Amino acid sequence: MIINQVEELRHLVNEFSKFARMPSVNPTPNDLVALVKETFLMYQESPDRIKFSLEVESEIPMFNLDWDQIKRALINILDNAVAAVGPGGEITVRAEYDPVLSMARVEIADNGPGIPATDRIKVFEPYLSTKKSGTGLGLAIVNAIISDHNGFLRVH
Repeated sequence: MIINQVEELRHLVNEFSKFARMPSVNPTPNDLVALVKETFLMYQESPDRIKFSLEVESEIPMFNLDWDQIKRALINILDNAVAAVGPGGEITVRAEYDPVLSMARVEIADNGPGIPATDRIKVFEPYLSTKKSGTGLGLAIVNAIISDHNGFLRVH
């Protein structure tokens, strides 16, 4: 029991350390479509019989972004979606471009139970977690990464 508690504390400290020392953003011209597809492929062969769908527009222009940080954000959100749906769930990843706003949009949708309305307003704050082993820093880190890229997150 003590060993387990020490491991959980070590994990918590590591996550906090990552949040406290976020690396500076290093945006370079990158292909968002390639990034989304690369990240999606990591999940496609789900051992939990989760059905993954990918819908990506091919006409998304290059964007200045930090490949590693955006990938980390996508992985975090996809990990949360996998945990939410459980075996037999469905997750859809969409990427599209709005030429009028010159903005790309990446949407990750799942058929899980959703986030309670009371938690939605604070879902990106540190230390909010609905998971037993969660630190509550994942979505706070995602929010920081997206904000550093002049983007925003929405939860529906």
